[in-house]
Amino acid sequence: MKSLLLAAALLLAATAARAGTIADRVLAAGRLRCGVITEPLDWNKDDLHGSLAALDAEMCRAVSVALFGAANHFDVKTYRSEREGLAALQKSEADIVAGVTPNSISAGQYNVRFSLPFFQDAQSFLVHRAEGIHALADLAGHKLCFIDGTDNGFTVLPALTTAGIKPVPFPFEEEGEMDAAIMDRHCQATSALASKLAEARGTFHNGKDYLLLPDTLALVPATIAVDATDARLAAITDYTISALLQAEFLGVTHANAATLPASDDPRFKRLLGQDWSTGQGLGLPHAWSRTLIATVGNYGEIYDRTVGPGTLFNLPRGVNALWNKGGVMAPLPLQ
Repeated sequence: MKSLLLAAALLLAATAARAGTIADRVLAAGRLRCGVITEPLDWNKDDLHGSLAALDAEMCRAVSVALFGAANHFDVKTYRSEREGLAALQKSEADIVAGVTPNSISAGQYNVRFSLPFFQDAQSFLVHRAEGIHALADLAGHKLCFIDGTDNGFTVLPALTTAGIKPVPFPFEEEGEMDAAIMDRHCQATSALASKLAEARGTFHNGKDYLLLPDTLALVPATIAVDATDARLAAITDYTISALLQAEFLGVTHANAATLPASDDPRFKRLLGQDWSTGQGLGLPHAWSRTLIATVGNYGEIYDRTVGPGTLFNLPRGVNALWNKGGVMAPLPLQ
């Protein structure tokens, strides 16, 4: 009798805990509250990305489609900095926050975990085409601008010195002043994260005359922050990103996801909902990832319409290409 009572008590406790998860509260509310980081100019020296708000919002939409099986079940909440977004997550003002750089101090302070990267920013260099700078070695003797007191500033000179390259350092305190200097060519090159440089270039009246060097110094990923206590929502977030990447790898797109026939390939079976295991493990419908891709497209399609060629950022895929295309983006196996 005691063992039965104990078993019943454990079952009730588990059920109560499950009912209290953020994922279940989101599903019950019918809306996902998703924070995005807007990164206004010169807001602080901690957040080094350009404003990836458009890409962040697409990640919000993707997670909401995974949860609800339909678009437009999410609300975007904007925050000026990663700290503001994480504080909102901690206070339950947001359910997830997209566009956050993984940080062990933040993980502990705000009790969050970080998803798989959905964008790899890279410390890069912006130059005017007429300067004749085509590689890092060409920076020697040229004036190099950067924001002082940031990770970018601390990284660039030691890295170049180690490579035997000695530019003329020209540190700035404010990004707006640095952008004006590179636009007026008082600086021959400037170093920051690619998203920040691309965003600035997009505002130049002669932006087409500036190019990003192919060389990079460091990768700084953008991820989705989730409350560390909700393993299910964290898993759904990771597998949403993985499904987007796997779909691109397999050639599954917004246009063909809904109509692709059954396949014997286990990768297609899991992505298209023939295999129920992923859905069961996440507590989602078996065809959740097929619905996801049919609604938002694959990772490459999302990249192209938010930060790729033809957008303000005009960023080539580079390190954000799939692992089999020379990049670093790789999904978790959908199984």
